[in-house]
Amino acid sequence: MSRAASLAVAATTVATVASQTFRNFLAKWSGIGAPGGVWRILAILLALANLKNLPGVWHLRFFRAFAYQLYFQPTPIPPHALFQPVISSTRTSMMETDYNMHKSNSTYFSDMDISRTHLFTAIIRNGIRKSSRLYGKPRVKDGAPRPKHMIALGGISCLFKREILPYQKYEMWTRVLTWDRKWFYLITHLVKPGVAKPPSWTLQPWKKGRKEKQRVNGEEKEYQEAMREKLKGAVYATALAKYVVKRGRITMPPEEALLNADMVPPKPEGWEFQGAGNGAVEGKAEFVLPQTTGDEWTWDIIEAERLRGLHFAEHFAGFDGLHDVFDGGKNGALGEYPDLLF
Repeated sequence: MSRAASLAVAATTVATVASQTFRNFLAKWSGIGAPGGVWRILAILLALANLKNLPGVWHLRFFRAFAYQLYFQPTPIPPHALFQPVISSTRTSMMETDYNMHKSNSTYFSDMDISRTHLFTAIIRNGIRKSSRLYGKPRVKDGAPRPKHMIALGGISCLFKREILPYQKYEMWTRVLTWDRKWFYLITHLVKPGVAKPPSWTLQPWKKGRKEKQRVNGEEKEYQEAMREKLKGAVYATALAKYVVKRGRITMPPEEALLNADMVPPKPEGWEFQGAGNGAVEGKAEFVLPQTTGDEWTWDIIEAERLRGLHFAEHFAGFDGLHDVFDGGKNGALGEYPDLLF
C-alpha cells in the first residue's frame, strides 16, 4: 500500500471515530453513558484480560482437552508414540501473578492439568472407548457391564527454575516418563516457546516438522551439545505427576491399561528383559530421554524406556512415606489462624 493510500485510510478512520453517529452508537452499545457505565467497561476489560481465571473457564479448558482427544482427534495414535510429548501453550494472566509480578507458583498446577489431560487421554483413549456406551455396548464381565475407567491424580511435585512474566507465552511439554506396578508417572516441562521443534507430528501429520540437516560426526556432536544447553536454558519449570487408572474400585496395573488401550503388545510367554539394569547414572539426563526410533515396538524397547524414567520416579514414589510423618502436634503447636475472615 502506498503512503498516500495509508494516509487516506487513516484519515477515514479518524473521521469515522470523530463522527457523532459513531460516538452515539458506541455509547449505546457499551452503556458508557448510563450510570456506572465506566465501571461496567472496566469490569469487562478486566474479565477479558483474565479470561482463563474466570469461574468455570478451567472446567471448559479441561473438558475441551478431554473431549477433543477422546472423540474428535482424527488421527489414530500408533503404539510407538507412547513416550512422545504433547505440547500445549498458554499465557500468564495478571490475576495469576504474585507480589513479585511474575506467575505465582500455585498457578502452575492448574495449567498443567490441561496439558496432562491432553496427553493421558490420547494415550489411553482406546481403552476408554472400549468401556464407553457411546461406542456400542460395553464389554461385560460375569453378565454385568464392565465398570468405566476412572483416572485419578495421586500427587505432583514441581521444581521452579525461571520466572514467567505477566502475559508471557509458554509451552508445556508433557509425556509419559515411566510406570511401576500401580502408578503412571508423567513429566511436564514448561519452556520458552519456539526453542524446540519436533521433526514430525504424529497426531498432526499435516504440520511441518523440523528439517534435519546432514552433519559429519564432529559437527553432529557439537550441535547436540549446543542444542542441549539451549534447551536447558529454555526451561521455566519441571513437574512430575503420578496417575492411577481404576476400573470401578479396582486399580488397573499400568501395563494392563496400556494393553487395553492397544499401546503395548502382549508380553511373550516367558519373556524377561535382557538389559543390564536401568542403565541410569545419577544426574545424567540422557538416560531418561526417549531413545525409540522407527516403527518397531517390542517389550525390549518398552522396558528399556520404562527403566530409564523409573530412575527418577523412584525418588518421587519415596515421598509416600511422608504421610506417616504427621504426628498431630504431639509436642505442641505455634498457633491457629484463619485464612481470611473465618
